[in-house]
Amino acid sequence: MTDLDQRRRTVRVLGLLSESVEAYARGDAAGSDRLIREAAEADVMAMSGIQGGILIGEIPHPEQDWAAWTEYVQAARDALAEAEGQAGGDE
Repeated sequence: MTDLDQRRRTVRVLGLLSESVEAYARGDAAGSDRLIREAAEADVMAMSGIQGGILIGEIPHPEQDWAAWTEYVQAARDALAEAEGQAGGDE
């Protein structure tokens, strides 16, 4: 797997985790759980790294600081878009 592929998977996991938090906030605990499982299935190592980053404070906790979390996710998306742009037709 290339670095770019890993970035894509990590951004996907971050997106699914965001959706999970939003589902939980709407009162959809089952949907939230399903999205967490989907994130783990998409990339268990990325999921583990994100959870660890949240636990040690390197990554904002989405339930405690939604604004900082969404900034973090957007920064990851922006970095992915930049990497994809640089890769261009190299893939």
